Amino acid sequence: MITDVNELISLIEGSKRQEKKTSLDNMFSLCNLFGNPQNNLPIIHVGGTNGKGSTVTYIKSCLMEAGFNVGAYISPYVVCFNERISVNNDYISNDDLLKYGNLVIEKCKEDSVSLPPFFDFVTVIAFLYFKDLYNKKLIDYVILEVGMGGIYDSTNVCNSLVSVITNVDYDHMSVLGNTLEEIWENKLGILKENTPLICFKSKYDELVINKARSMHALGKLRLVRKDDCINVKIKNNQTVFDYLEYKDITLNLLGKYQAENAALAIEAINSLNEILDLNISKEIVKEGLKKAFWPGRLEIVNKDPLVILDGAHNVDAINRLYEFIKMYHFTKPLRLVIAISANKEVEKMISIIEPLADEVIYTEFNYKRSDKACHLYELSAHKNKILMENDGEIKDYILKDNNHDNILFGSLYFVSEMRKQFK
Repeated sequence: MITDVNELISLIEGSKRQEKKTSLDNMFSLCNLFGNPQNNLPIIHVGGTNGKGSTVTYIKSCLMEAGFNVGAYISPYVVCFNERISVNNDYISNDDLLKYGNLVIEKCKEDSVSLPPFFDFVTVIAFLYFKDLYNKKLIDYVILEVGMGGIYDSTNVCNSLVSVITNVDYDHMSVLGNTLEEIWENKLGILKENTPLICFKSKYDELVINKARSMHALGKLRLVRKDDCINVKIKNNQTVFDYLEYKDITLNLLGKYQAENAALAIEAINSLNEILDLNISKEIVKEGLKKAFWPGRLEIVNKDPLVILDGAHNVDAINRLYEFIKMYHFTKPLRLVIAISANKEVEKMISIIEPLADEVIYTEFNYKRSDKACHLYELSAHKNKILMENDGEIKDYILKDNNHDNILFGSLYFVSEMRKQFK
């Protein structure tokens, strides 16, 4: 029996990370040990490449505003490990994390089964936690964020009320495939029989429509047009926009892409209204969207000098950050502070974003996946670049110089480290 939560977290994080799966048999077997706690939970399943966490947050906030209690499972975390599993705005307690973590460990020992790999481990803890709360009528809905891909993701042993797929682009190609068609097919693996699917309209609509038809879900498919998010403005550090009959929607998350993610959430709520007769009004949805908060996503953590943290960590997200920078009214020259995981398209990411900066700092973070700061620095063609291998020096450097606005990005691991320093 583990009594120290940090010891448990170290055990979980030290467990094998299964990069490429070819089936969900092991996850189904693991869930079966515990009586399949994932079954019969009212689940909203959210997959995609970028925007998953924000979309989960928007849906959760709207349901909360309507008076429901909502469990959410996300990855990775920015604030602390417990952030992965939450109810409403409260992370799982250390005591509950220990309780369910020990339950998994003891059951595996009892049945002479090896401890599961990382994502299976955390996902089954979440299922056990949410099942107990649901049985006690302490939660009404569960929102699950897909970790990677869809077909073989640990969360995909569940059935769902609604499936949502956010923006789909290149990432994790060694696992998901080297073409967007392959990646789309993997993401679409979360769709269940006769279940509503919400995703963006794109040039891959035929693939989406064929999948929905094969799952007898074509009549419940909602294709969201990004161009229906209009009059998008950033003012007073809020994003304001219109979407179809919803006027003057206000978000406290910044960026045009946040308006698009919010549109997906609106359609998810519309689907839930339709299939469950929830009668959640437009006013409740707008208020829920306004109250949504998601750390480390274009989050302002210091105002003078301006410091913004963002989790942009792949080419698609970098393009979205580029779009935001062009849209935002910076009052001073822009400094970018960049740290990226080594398994990303680092050269492409750097070449897209660094031309927007007056100064660029290349650094690294304290995790095995981090690319070396010196490697990023060498890839850079910027005329005003700085190598700062110790990210512990960055805060002091920024705060001593009030002549720049700053954005720190490249990895959620990096953002997590920086957020602890600035918060």
